[in-house]
Amino acid sequence: MSDWITYYEDNRQSALEKIKNMALSTKYRQQLNCWVNTYLDPFSVARTISVERFEDPDPFSKIRVEAEKDLEFTVLCANKNDRKSSEIIFFESNLLLLFNLMLRHIRTA
Repeated sequence: MSDWITYYEDNRQSALEKIKNMALSTKYRQQLNCWVNTYLDPFSVARTISVERFEDPDPFSKIRVEAEKDLEFTVLCANKNDRKSSEIIFFESNLLLLFNLMLRHIRTA
């Protein structure tokens, strides 16, 4: 396995572990896990991009917009207690940052 794939897979596993250890509602936790497994999995993202290339001239922009929208919908599953801490807001921002870094790496690879 390539070093960069290992790096991004480690990021995904770390995010899942952090979600597991945070005090979150069940529904929000499930949605965050789903988002991470979809958008921080380098194999899944690369596969989606290769499929989208046949339908869209810029599949990278399309998947970026989808990831952002999906994370927004995920946040809608959070209850009041889930959103109390600034830690979760910072974590969600980091998830998007990790996704964008991985996407940029896939684009240049």
